[in-house]
Amino acid sequence: MTATIDQAGLREDFAACTAFMRRRGAVVYAMPRMLLPPDRRPYCDAVQAFTIYADKLIDDPRVPVAARQRRYQDYSRAVLALLDADDSGPWDGPRSPEDTVGRQLARAFAHFTRVWDVPPESVRQLLDNMAGDAEATEYPAFADLDQYIRGTGVPYIHWINALLGRRAHTSEVAREKAAAAIFGLALTDNLQDLAEDLTAGRLCLPVEDLRAFGLDRDDLVRAVRERRMPGPVRDLVRFEAERAYRYLEQADGWWRMADPVARELPRRYVRLTLYTLRRSVGAEYDLFAPRRRARLTWGTRACAGFALGYGRARVRWSARVPSRHPQPTST
Repeated sequence: MTATIDQAGLREDFAACTAFMRRRGAVVYAMPRMLLPPDRRPYCDAVQAFTIYADKLIDDPRVPVAARQRRYQDYSRAVLALLDADDSGPWDGPRSPEDTVGRQLARAFAHFTRVWDVPPESVRQLLDNMAGDAEATEYPAFADLDQYIRGTGVPYIHWINALLGRRAHTSEVAREKAAAAIFGLALTDNLQDLAEDLTAGRLCLPVEDLRAFGLDRDDLVRAVRERRMPGPVRDLVRFEAERAYRYLEQADGWWRMADPVARELPRRYVRLTLYTLRRSVGAEYDLFAPRRRARLTWGTRACAGFALGYGRARVRWSARVPSRHPQPTST
């Protein structure tokens, strides 16, 4: 596989992906590479680097929303044109160093899609769904969260599936199990980072779930501030955790559909996400109960977090509000 990189004259572009991932942090960079055979690692770098770069464009709080949206739309159009035309892409005129890196990542990623038979439509789907990252603070209903994960996380995990082997890439069962794994991780992450999200003005648990237990956003903010778990809050956490557990149960056996040389990645992905979920909620579904710090915790989050792409080991992804819903008022 790596020979095709040299033949296409893309060595520098893939090297840029590797350098980009190294700058994200040693553990985040190294963990997925350790779990794939050497000839697939450059493509893993390309997938991760491209998705993280695109997410940074739309979700960078240091840049005004309008400017982020313009940069992201320009980049998306250029990437999609690159996928359609097997050439250097539509980047014209002078470029900043960051733009140059973005172009290199896009070229490497486009090569990945051709070598591993990834449909361009899945790339369009992810880019279109990520476009709402610049603003939004909550999900009105689980259907909205489901729509977002299916639009971004599921295409991404299917790209990872391609690197696991032909059966994982083409089997509908394998694709369903991979999708269940990404749902399990997303829901686990929402619980684990509930306090962090609320502090930042985001609510990643569906509002309809809060209402089902007689809660509103202020109740969760108060629970986080006081670090206590009133009965309804504990019931909500149990409900969300059980949903995540069900998805992870559906993902069981995903690893068996990967090539033997790549099975450790999906196997550890599911196991460590399950470990993270159990550790986050505990036996009593108390998010604030003191727990003995496990030496594995950082490695667990890094390994599980990489699978979402977008630098998820320590960086939270924004909650999104679909355009058909009114923008909620921040509390």
